[in-house]
Amino acid sequence: MQANPRSLDALFNSQLRYVVPMFQRHYVWQEMPQWTTLWEDVAEKAKLQLENRTSNAHYLGALIIEGVRPQSPREVKRFLIIDGQQRLTTLQLMLCAYRDVARLNEWKTLDRTTSRYLENSDIDVMEFPDEERFKVWPTALNRVVFKDIVSAGSKADVEARYPLIRRPRKRQPEPRPNLVEAYLFFARKLTEWITDISSATGRTMEDCAFNLLQALQQDFSVVEISLSEGDDSQEIFYSLNSQGRALSQSDLLRSLIFMRAEKEKVDRDVLFADYWGQFETAFWSAETKRGGRTYSRLDLALRFFLMAKTGDLVDARRVNEEYRRWVSASPPKYANVAHELADFSRHAVAYRRYAEGGGQPLPSTDLVRVLADLDVSTALPLVLHLELDAGLDSVQLSECFAIVESFVCRRGVTGEETKEYNKLFVEVVGAIRDVPPDGVRKALANKLLSGGGATRQWPTDEQLIEAVISRPVSLYLRTPALRLILERLEVEQRTKKSEQVDIAANLQVEHVLPQAWAAHWPLNGVSIPAEMVSAPYLAVGSFAPLADSIRARNNRLHTVGNLTLLNGYLNPAASNAEYTTKLREYKHSVLRLNRYFESQDAWDEAAIEKRGRTLARALCAIWRRPSA
Repeated sequence: MQANPRSLDALFNSQLRYVVPMFQRHYVWQEMPQWTTLWEDVAEKAKLQLENRTSNAHYLGALIIEGVRPQSPREVKRFLIIDGQQRLTTLQLMLCAYRDVARLNEWKTLDRTTSRYLENSDIDVMEFPDEERFKVWPTALNRVVFKDIVSAGSKADVEARYPLIRRPRKRQPEPRPNLVEAYLFFARKLTEWITDISSATGRTMEDCAFNLLQALQQDFSVVEISLSEGDDSQEIFYSLNSQGRALSQSDLLRSLIFMRAEKEKVDRDVLFADYWGQFETAFWSAETKRGGRTYSRLDLALRFFLMAKTGDLVDARRVNEEYRRWVSASPPKYANVAHELADFSRHAVAYRRYAEGGGQPLPSTDLVRVLADLDVSTALPLVLHLELDAGLDSVQLSECFAIVESFVCRRGVTGEETKEYNKLFVEVVGAIRDVPPDGVRKALANKLLSGGGATRQWPTDEQLIEAVISRPVSLYLRTPALRLILERLEVEQRTKKSEQVDIAANLQVEHVLPQAWAAHWPLNGVSIPAEMVSAPYLAVGSFAPLADSIRARNNRLHTVGNLTLLNGYLNPAASNAEYTTKLREYKHSVLRLNRYFESQDAWDEAAIEKRGRTLARALCAIWRRPSA
């Protein structure tokens, strides 16, 4: 490893190119604080140049590069940027803006000088001129925009290629690519500075621009650290960026994978196009909160992938470290990086299907929807392992999914704690990962049956029936979970003779005995004031003996036995009306759930309990619990 100071003139005024490897993230510097701070430093040094005052060199930080042996004698000398690509790219954008200002004003000497800093000469003898002509070659995501900016030749042309787009009913225009915004920022600052200084000093604008270029050439340097053949660029990048830098776990892991690709002499662009490019999208960068911390979807997908593979709980903050340890252990996990990325891509496609499950019109029998509606994403490592790595055929997978569904749904209805799910489901992966496919179902059931207490028990039929009858589930379960349970009951009640009617997307959960029951639902023949319904402790005087009955009704009306489904048109009509009105509205419904009420002349607590028992037995059959 060799370290040397390099002025910007020495850095760019040679026939060479700096290539940003695929393991680097895309360009992320912004106006505040990076562009503004750099510009203020440049303006200060340029002013000192105008005043003929000497100053010490301003160091912009370290640039760590690694030389690459040429593939052909015609290839322009290439260096990989291990660290420093953000500042190097920014300097190129500033120099490009300077060139275009000089070109606009026909300052030919300044135009030629800065052009040499941006593009290599003799493109007719290059092996790949479309790439090798540029002094800096960004990652695939930034490449097209960067080429457009450098090749445009003027600010007007850049703006024409990337115009401001305004959307209806939006105050602000759509943001341009970050590289374009950086170029335009420096073009604006350069023009303003040259104009203002010329006006203030009486010197020509070209003279002022010349002094500014001198400042850039002479007063700004980097410490260029060139790696030797024995230096491990992967370890150097990791040590520089794993502590205190704003790099996500997926950023660090991308670096690990593509650095290994460099060593394997794999075509990085092909790897990016075939596998990694799909992850550089808004979906994967979208952030979600877990345990009080914010992670991108890609970070979470990588974590679930690793847990599905290892059967070990992985700290969300240490995914990269644990992945490095796992993938480098013997025996080798993959034949090469392409196989590794292909495997992760399979898992990522499945993860995305589950991550998007809550917003899709899926049937209640689909495990994607079950996990989404019950908010049990912690089961994903187990589900991904079963689906992708356990070697199960379609029948075996369906049986295993039914076991997982029974476990989480029974516990959801009975109100068991979910705080240990992240540990539990990963432990299950560890227990079944070496089991042959024909033994996975039994091993899965036995492991889930072995748990006990509120955090791990698999509720029995008796516990499930009691919860359905007495637990006010609509107070504790989210509306999607309630609807899932009721849809599942509806599907179960249909026979082969039933019409195949799709359950409409606008179905709503309906309380048969309404939550606001005071107006039309007397209790023991007595009309109860609304304020007493919501606060039974107010039942005094002649109402005092009814206080416990009010509480009992308020509890019972939230149980499964009092819940049904109605579409959005029927629900307002039924709402808080008396039972006879509701019966007339229910006759419009085609759901088997609502056919039940045709034989019920009255609806009270006893009727709710009776229906609850019937539905509870149906749920026991739907979500079967294996015997121990």
